[in-house]
Amino acid sequence: MAYQPASVLSSTAALTHIQNVIFYERTAVENLKANLPFVGATERKRLPERNGKTMRSYLYDTFAANTTPGSEGTVGSGLAGATTVRDVSINQYFDFISFSDLVSETAISPIVEEHAAELGYRAALTTNSLTSTEFEVASSGFSIDLSDNEFLAAAVVRQAVMSLRGANAKSKSDGMFVGIIHPFPAYDLLNDNTVGGVIDILKHVQPGVDSMLRGIQGYRVIDLAGVRFIETTTVPTYTDYPSSGKTGYATYVVGKDAIFSVSLGATEVPSERNFRLLIKNYRDGSVADPANVIGSTVAYNFKYACIRRPGTPMTLRRIKSEASIS
Repeated sequence: MAYQPASVLSSTAALTHIQNVIFYERTAVENLKANLPFVGATERKRLPERNGKTMRSYLYDTFAANTTPGSEGTVGSGLAGATTVRDVSINQYFDFISFSDLVSETAISPIVEEHAAELGYRAALTTNSLTSTEFEVASSGFSIDLSDNEFLAAAVVRQAVMSLRGANAKSKSDGMFVGIIHPFPAYDLLNDNTVGGVIDILKHVQPGVDSMLRGIQGYRVIDLAGVRFIETTTVPTYTDYPSSGKTGYATYVVGKDAIFSVSLGATEVPSERNFRLLIKNYRDGSVADPANVIGSTVAYNFKYACIRRPGTPMTLRRIKSEASIS
């Protein structure tokens, strides 16, 4: 018998029940979200409830040395201390998503929980962005600005650290300064093959060789010159820096008490994405929704502010540079 092609195909029009059938997965592919380290690089403060919206931080101005001998038998004049202050006011941030009862009951995936994860990221991104803006304000006048075709290197990191130490800035509680860096200048730093550069340091010891082979783990780039660098794509960027058509990136080296993040009351704003969201499922109607057509809601509501330390100098340094990759 001669070969005959199949008489029934997946495209056979008469079989209407198999046309345009799509199987939808019940689990979403993970989308791409940035690491959000800025709040974690701050010192945390809480504004107690029922104490207004504004917090005032202060520090004592240091006394100068007294090199003038006293006169015998003369009491002299007493000293009066002086303080420098900086104020910040709490603001409120909130968002919500509401779901009809029909979509809540018929969606093929856990649609409320999925949206909750996305809304939590939005909340965390908000605090990260607010804090990043304050980092930029604080770095004005305390920036190491690299020139055209000058890329981030170990020597520049040491310069930033010693600039902080020269201002008597302290490291964080673990003895390290915090570094916040974009992946593109991080590439230049890790690829620094100058004498005393990163490759020169690492290649002479087995743990260093292992580190180069292993690469970046999570978001921790490298510990260098007393700085623990954390990677993020949320650093400020600068158009036409250091010259036309190029993009500049901020890298921060952060010491103790550089930036304060302020929450209201007992609820501390988290430093990562784990915002506590308000997820509610409605079973009974209300005056606003007597037919109970709103089945669920997801929301966040937090009060937050961030502020740089009072006075000068600042205990952070910004390194402003282009990158050799994009």
